[in-house]
Amino acid sequence: MKLLKTIVLLSFLSGCASFENSVFELGLSAERAMAGFDKHQIQLSDHNWTYLEAGNPLDPTVVLLHGFAADKDNWTRMVQKLEGFHVIAPDLPGHGDSSFDDNQHYGFDKQSLRLAEFVDALGLTRFHLVGNSMGGGIAGLYAYRHPGKVLSLALLDAAGFYGDQPSELQLLIENKQKNPLIVRSPQDMEVLMSFAMEQVPFLPWPATNVLARRAMAKEPANDHIFKNMMQEVEAAKYSGGFTNIFSKLTLPSFVLWGEQDRVIHVSSVDKFLEHMPNVQTDVLPNVGHAPMLEVPELTARLLVEFWQQSSQVSLAEY
Repeated sequence: MKLLKTIVLLSFLSGCASFENSVFELGLSAERAMAGFDKHQIQLSDHNWTYLEAGNPLDPTVVLLHGFAADKDNWTRMVQKLEGFHVIAPDLPGHGDSSFDDNQHYGFDKQSLRLAEFVDALGLTRFHLVGNSMGGGIAGLYAYRHPGKVLSLALLDAAGFYGDQPSELQLLIENKQKNPLIVRSPQDMEVLMSFAMEQVPFLPWPATNVLARRAMAKEPANDHIFKNMMQEVEAAKYSGGFTNIFSKLTLPSFVLWGEQDRVIHVSSVDKFLEHMPNVQTDVLPNVGHAPMLEVPELTARLLVEFWQQSSQVSLAEY
């Protein structure tokens, strides 16, 4: 009898998860539709990429790169506020619906090379590049290697420099405490959201449950990717790697930061100002590590203003 009850309970829970997944996918599809996003896949040399695309390819193209343990839909609500742009938002390899291989390396350098293959496969020639957190570090490396392709570079709470003050995440990692960016239990999902964001956006039921299950399934991949990234970050501290890269980026650049960022301290903005020759900055009060999720309309407006000011070719001439 006890075994039978266990089987019934597991079947019920499995059914609940399936139902929640279906409801979540319906809601996600609706949000993507409001952004004009269509989902695509492309097989490249070592990974299968999934990406979202919106807008007319004849309009100015924008490529959006998400951060660590995130995915392409981090941009969906912000893209709903963009008009007149052709937008590409991929799942970087190892993230979201793109493939992962535990025999591969997922540091910034290798990911920027994969991004170059992705960009070439889509036939993109001139575009604005935006990166959040890990995606910002990858974007910087790509722009360094392909300056003729990138019209402008926007870095949102981007990896690249440690500020003069350590972030809460830095202190946790240095003291070998639990990494709040990696979800290992259902409760960790809420910890992650409150740690990464000052203004946690509303998520209707059952989004948190589904996101927690998906993040838990990604735990081994996220452990692997975070280790790869930290190896490069630590090496760059002593080699001057990121300084050498960002100091050579002469294209128009915009550094946007949340003042309450717990992942990468806001004092990092000063380092970008110090080392980048053509950069403007803005710090948003009461915002954490993900401006595009916390204040999507404001982030979209600031990016559009930057693109309009910095574009080598006016939007009207596209």
